Amino acid sequence: MKQPYKQSSKFAEEAKDLRIGERLAYFRKSKGITLAQLSAEASISESTLSRAENGLSSLNAHNLYILAKVLGVDVVAFFRTDAVSFSKGMRAITKRGQGDRETTERYDLELLCGELSAKKMVPSVNRVSVRTLEDVGGLQAHEGEEFLYVLSGSVEIHTEYYTPTLLGSGDSMYFDSNMAHAYVAAGDGPADILVVAAVEE
Repeated sequence: MKQPYKQSSKFAEEAKDLRIGERLAYFRKSKGITLAQLSAEASISESTLSRAENGLSSLNAHNLYILAKVLGVDVVAFFRTDAVSFSKGMRAITKRGQGDRETTERYDLELLCGELSAKKMVPSVNRVSVRTLEDVGGLQAHEGEEFLYVLSGSVEIHTEYYTPTLLGSGDSMYFDSNMAHAYVAAGDGPADILVVAAVEE
């Protein structure tokens, strides 16, 4: 298992205003690997990585999980630089609307309790606006398990082995996230969903 990347205080100060793509470039260069090498290891196209590093496009959450594993960093490190490793007796609180926010190709994401890294679960609230599987970029998979709870609106869950499933407010699903999947909005407006991803070590 790769050891989590330890952020120096110098990096935390320098990177606090960096976007996700810029942090990706920092981690990649710190490991001394090229875009081509990262592309091969992560199975993400070199052009996608290059566009993300240069701020021309965003990375979806699935790709962030994959890149975090390949680079040996916690996925939280893409969002903030002051996170501390979770340990016995610790807790974190996120007040309504005050999580770390990022707009991705698939949805608007609000990372919850991001001040703790090295957690076994990564919770977030996602606003799903994209309405077709094609526009969301198709099905994607990442290691671990995932729990989804619909807070408002309705969402259609596309998965590799099942027919599309419609979930409305109050509905939930737990599934193996190694199974390729995607969410699309199914109602008149966007859907807000709570997603908890359990990360494999």
